[in-house]
Amino acid sequence: MSKIQHAVIDWKHNTALSARFDDVYFNTDGGPAEARHVFLEGNRLATRFAALDQPHFSIAETGFGTGLNFLVTRELWLQRAPDNARLNYISVEKYPLNAQDLARSLAHWPEFSAGARQLQAQYPPLLEGFHRLEFDNGRISLTLIFADAAQGYAELEGTVDAWYLDGFSPAKNPALWSAELFAQVARLSHSSTPHATTLATFSAARTVRDGLANAGFELTRASGFGAKREMLTGTYLGPRAGISSHPWFDAPSPRPRPDSVLILGAGLAGCCAAYALARRGIAVTVLERSGQPAGAGSGNRQGALYAKLPIHPTKQGLLHSTGLEYSRHLLRHLSAQGLLSQQAWQACGLLQLAQSDKEAARQQQLLDAGAYPEALVQAVDAIQASRLAGCDTPHTGLFFPQAGWVSPVDLCQALLQHPLISLRTNTSVEALDFQTDTQCWQARCDSGERHQAAVVIVATAGAAQTLEPLTHLPLKAIRGQVSEAPVPAAQAPLRTVVCGDGYIPPPMGGTYCFGATFDLHDADTEIRAQDHQNNLDTLSRTLPSLGAALAQQPLQGRVAFRCSTPDYLPIIGPAPNAERFATDYARLRQDRNWSFNTEPSHYPGLYVSVGHGSKGLLTCPLGAELLAGLICNEPLPLGRTLTEALSPARFIIKNLIRGSI
Repeated sequence: MSKIQHAVIDWKHNTALSARFDDVYFNTDGGPAEARHVFLEGNRLATRFAALDQPHFSIAETGFGTGLNFLVTRELWLQRAPDNARLNYISVEKYPLNAQDLARSLAHWPEFSAGARQLQAQYPPLLEGFHRLEFDNGRISLTLIFADAAQGYAELEGTVDAWYLDGFSPAKNPALWSAELFAQVARLSHSSTPHATTLATFSAARTVRDGLANAGFELTRASGFGAKREMLTGTYLGPRAGISSHPWFDAPSPRPRPDSVLILGAGLAGCCAAYALARRGIAVTVLERSGQPAGAGSGNRQGALYAKLPIHPTKQGLLHSTGLEYSRHLLRHLSAQGLLSQQAWQACGLLQLAQSDKEAARQQQLLDAGAYPEALVQAVDAIQASRLAGCDTPHTGLFFPQAGWVSPVDLCQALLQHPLISLRTNTSVEALDFQTDTQCWQARCDSGERHQAAVVIVATAGAAQTLEPLTHLPLKAIRGQVSEAPVPAAQAPLRTVVCGDGYIPPPMGGTYCFGATFDLHDADTEIRAQDHQNNLDTLSRTLPSLGAALAQQPLQGRVAFRCSTPDYLPIIGPAPNAERFATDYARLRQDRNWSFNTEPSHYPGLYVSVGHGSKGLLTCPLGAELLAGLICNEPLPLGRTLTEALSPARFIIKNLIRGSI
């Protein structure tokens, strides 16, 4: 993750002019009309939307700018496309506008105010990478990629139906219109008839024509907008890209979109996956072995919602910062729908206190690196920290104004309210078998019940290892005990989540929840007085007065087991056939750089979402979107770097390279 440079806007005559490229962002007199002429009409979208015979349509754009093209497209989609279809709009931007310049730009078009409000409410902090936004109750998704265009699209996985090649002109910004970009445009396009990928661009420059023609597009010159004489439209005729030389992380070959899906487990991972699929019109049955949702590791009273940021770029840090934004907006959406009460979560901010010289030095290094905007994280001294918390603390720290807490149990209940989701509790799956005659999976339950589906998601944490196809997953259980206590009468309640060596949110329903212990190789399910004392001691070092007050209160608690992995990243994606992987890629034992031409062998229609550890509130919602994208053959919400890092096959490949299997 590197520092993003935001756009530098020169507002001359109320027109947004790029100081970097000396070019305007939009035509103040005819901006929407120009977008409709060049991109919507250039790609014949009105006709294609109205006649859509597939459940989703994907558009990709170079140069998000002010978002005008997106808002114009959203308007047409809502007018013409079937109500049950989903638009996936992907846009890349190397120099994104800051929130203030975005708001000023959008004010030019009050006719798009409904879409503009949704965009501004979700506009991400200026962090490099993928950002998934949701519009109109799931009918439209916008994936913003803050990166260089060619590099950003090299990370994208999926298929694009129409391209908007926008951005500043080749004369002003020649680096954008590169052979590397055109190669990625071709890679993500398809030539299947009668719905081959199309493109449109305002530029008819020779370099653009030659670059696109060499990439496999048949081009047509068309009348430009206004005073501009010509523009280009095109259709992709070239072949789809073949399998890579290192194919083990490639997505499975597309399968028909299922009408129904079976999910094992009603914790955060399973409930989020169910909701993501139900929003796409897919009926979901969730099987839960306990008597209620979130009965195991997801069942703590409260969980902190924040990303602990790394000083230097890490895949875990990128996943957590991206997941934080997506989870925040999901909570707001559920609240606006009346599904999640205001008592079940708070965007109250979070203090990450430095309780040692080493942690204080780490936090200072993070701030000095300058990669994170103040909208995401700010430095505070001990006085400021105490004021934010509403409770004295001797420590400096970092404040995350967009973080907060949520009740995982209430969140799971809210997600399951979708009418296409059916929950069956007290149903434990003992075996999962693939039926070759029906090409379906059969889940055999301890009650004798059998459930059948072509697509299954296993979200049962450590219990996933008990199912034959998934015994190879390297999962580990980490015991954690949280403590609960009534709010002391003489102590003002906390105002924000406070994290140090432990965590404590503001009280929920008159009760504090704090902790938690972290015990490897400990299977004890009983609540232990010593663990309550450990939690109190940890809290007292963080917030001395609150710790002393809670020590006088009666304590209750809960024991749960975090499901984690060797690299502390969750396992999300298609389930590999471990035996076939070990055979097909055996050459890795001798040569890790060997080039293969063998497609990866995945179990058909079997997916996994486990190992979320203590960060499930950040990783489960976005991980569910990843699974839904894979199952529905949509462009994915995460880049290739992260999908590989989360792949269920990664440990097989690592062990082959090490020669341990």
